Amino acid sequence: MYNKVMHHIKRVFYFLQNYRTRHCAFTLAEVLITLGIIGVVAAMTMPSLIQKQKEQEYTAKLKKFNSLMSQAIIMAINEEGPIENWGLTRYASSEGMTDDEIADANEARNKFLQIMSKYLKVAELCPYNSTCEDWDRYSLDGTAFSYFTKRMVLADGTIITGVTILSPQCTQKVGNSEALQNVCGEFFVDLNGKKPPNATGKDVFIFYYTKYGITPVGTKEETNATFEEVCNINIPRRTNGYGCTAWVIYNGNMDYLHCTDLSWDGKMKCR
Repeated sequence: MYNKVMHHIKRVFYFLQNYRTRHCAFTLAEVLITLGIIGVVAAMTMPSLIQKQKEQEYTAKLKKFNSLMSQAIIMAINEEGPIENWGLTRYASSEGMTDDEIADANEARNKFLQIMSKYLKVAELCPYNSTCEDWDRYSLDGTAFSYFTKRMVLADGTIITGVTILSPQCTQKVGNSEALQNVCGEFFVDLNGKKPPNATGKDVFIFYYTKYGITPVGTKEETNATFEEVCNINIPRRTNGYGCTAWVIYNGNMDYLHCTDLSWDGKMKCR
């Protein structure tokens, strides 16, 4: 898009340069027409440029978080022992759980956050058994999806929330790789905190934590939340956007916001 903008502007200046060689000066009307052309070109292209810049910003932030969190959880495993020995109890949903079971689940999720806080630069920690600030949350296609609650705020404003314990023994299978055969749980990261769009696949992304570290959801080996099924802006569903994380980290773009024919084995960019 940037190249297109520059192409249009160069054409305008080329016209002006040629015009100047044939005429002594411009009339006021000619100047206003030229400025109008530049204004129209800018109005047509600036929103796309701003959107592209935002996507590049989110991509850079997500890659940075992936690196920091990967290092942190490896250090935690080395010093605290294997995750399956952290004493985490299974937690997937509070539906059908007794008050005691919910309390145990909250204690386990707090334990995960407390351990990880030793290896990350944390600005604020709000336990799962406390009343914490929350905000609306959406899927990739704009479907309203419950809400997010502030749990662990990192020094740069990134928020880790939505910690789920899928398997205390880290034996959950969600894909074909060794890591995806040994998943312990998952968590969400909101790259810009409470600021919008607060949508999965845009500024909100999901990771697995496994016996071996963290893995972004939606890799080529994924069988649970695949890129093709849950990273498609035209498919309205609550979980739409879950499968986008690995794509952004490994391919360095968010082109799935602009076209729907991307795949791990095929097209990697819209253009």
